[in-house]
Amino acid sequence: MIEILSAYILAVFSLIVTPGPVVALIIRQALLYGFKTAFFTIIGTNFASLILLTFAVAVILGVFEISPSILSMISLLGCAFVFYLGISSLYQTLKNYQGNSSKESGLQPLQPNKDNVQKAFLASFLEGFGIAIGNPKDIIFFVAFFPQFIHISDSIFISLSILVFVWILLDFSILITYAILMQKAIFLKIPKPYWNPKR
Repeated sequence: MIEILSAYILAVFSLIVTPGPVVALIIRQALLYGFKTAFFTIIGTNFASLILLTFAVAVILGVFEISPSILSMISLLGCAFVFYLGISSLYQTLKNYQGNSSKESGLQPLQPNKDNVQKAFLASFLEGFGIAIGNPKDIIFFVAFFPQFIHISDSIFISLSILVFVWILLDFSILITYAILMQKAIFLKIPKPYWNPKR
């Protein structure tokens, strides 16, 4: 059991820590709006992951089947949402960085928008939920991934519960770590207002 669980933890960690749309969103939220906003965004992504995991478990248990057409439709909606976030990020960048250049560096320090800092936490939750739920192909991935570690215990229900719990715990922990590091601008070792985030 320990060997299988350790292999699962390592596999999940490797998958989640790799930057993707969700990680990019968390970094964006932390840099532009602060840790609290990033935190609520993470809650949204975790909630979406829990829903996808639940569907995957239901498929594994044979409760129901998923229509490919429904997956395609949700995928299109997810792509549209990601596109919206990209446009929104570009607009925010242009808004924060005015055309005035510094005489020495040619860069204009970022002047935080107080309205942005007060961004609604519910909106942050929905953004996180939207971008995570917009990739229903994760269900197929989970269905193919979980059976490799299904023998963690003698009970399939206990095994699936452990797999889901570990996934959510690692997902939350890794995203929180990203948010803390980016919010503090530790990676760049320069004052946050002078860093120009690329999205």
